[in-house]
Amino acid sequence: MKPYLPDLKHKACTILLILFLLTGLSPGSYGQSSNETVFGFLNVPGSARTAALGGEHVSLNSGGTAMFTTNPAYVSGVNHKEFSASYLNHLADIYMANAHFSWHINEIGTFSTGIRLLNYGNITRVDSDGIEDGSFGSYDFSWSAAFSRTIFGNLQGGAGTRIITSSYDTYQSTAIALFGGLYYTFNDDLTHLGVSFRNLGSQLTLFDETREKLPFDLSAGVTHRLMHLPLRFNLTLHSLNRWDLPVFDDEEDPGISENLLRRMRFGTEILFSDNFHLRLGYDHLKNQELKGDRRIDLSGSGIGLGIEIRDISIDLSRTSFSETGGLFQLSLATQF
Repeated sequence: MKPYLPDLKHKACTILLILFLLTGLSPGSYGQSSNETVFGFLNVPGSARTAALGGEHVSLNSGGTAMFTTNPAYVSGVNHKEFSASYLNHLADIYMANAHFSWHINEIGTFSTGIRLLNYGNITRVDSDGIEDGSFGSYDFSWSAAFSRTIFGNLQGGAGTRIITSSYDTYQSTAIALFGGLYYTFNDDLTHLGVSFRNLGSQLTLFDETREKLPFDLSAGVTHRLMHLPLRFNLTLHSLNRWDLPVFDDEEDPGISENLLRRMRFGTEILFSDNFHLRLGYDHLKNQELKGDRRIDLSGSGIGLGIEIRDISIDLSRTSFSETGGLFQLSLATQF
């Protein structure tokens, strides 16, 4: 009997075709050299699983409701009446909370909705002379809604919109954005492909009569589980809509190899059992943005656990912010 071998040639050709189309057809692939945008909180990983895997991935196995804003094609009929919530204990008194819910309607598709809140706590107001003048609250908030369904065979597609608002004392801004994606599962269920775009939109009201760009992102990824080992690998190429990915302390052009590495996001899941997973991840761009003077700096890396107890999925993660410390995130998911 011949040993079973997945059709690696077919998979490789499919992956290369998707990447070629994305890099060749994406708007603004060249000539952009700044990564400064408004509403940066939209780039914070929305779940402990993605945080542990180095950041948002677009091809994860069983992405589900918790990650529908990363790739709405993750959500299907198996996520009917699924609820997820996440809490991130950020630096200082900052925290972020998410809540998402999905509902499937037979022969139509799956609807998902969710909110995200990043609260900065109370901030002391100081005038130009350094004199304190009370305090003020500040926050970022978004509401998202999406629809997904099977396009044909193993290909799932989805699209959605989100309303975004930020308030910092007397300064406020709102925006509307679109997001969407595709998700393909090979017949062996070992390999998954995903592509998505996020935050394609514009401000409706401005902070200070200055229009700023939203953090638009075009990503493609592949996830593969080894057949005879309990390991699952995730690779996502983000920021495919532009070439240069500078960081503030670049003294020269980072070059082709560094620019390529900066758009790579790696994640590994060790599947000890169906109910217990260990996760590791790394985002090189985040490492370059946050690293300190240490020879070995773990900024941009993540570690976490996935545990299932009865009908509840529990995800925990810790991501490194170099000398500043680490961020802890907790996510819960269940179906009613």
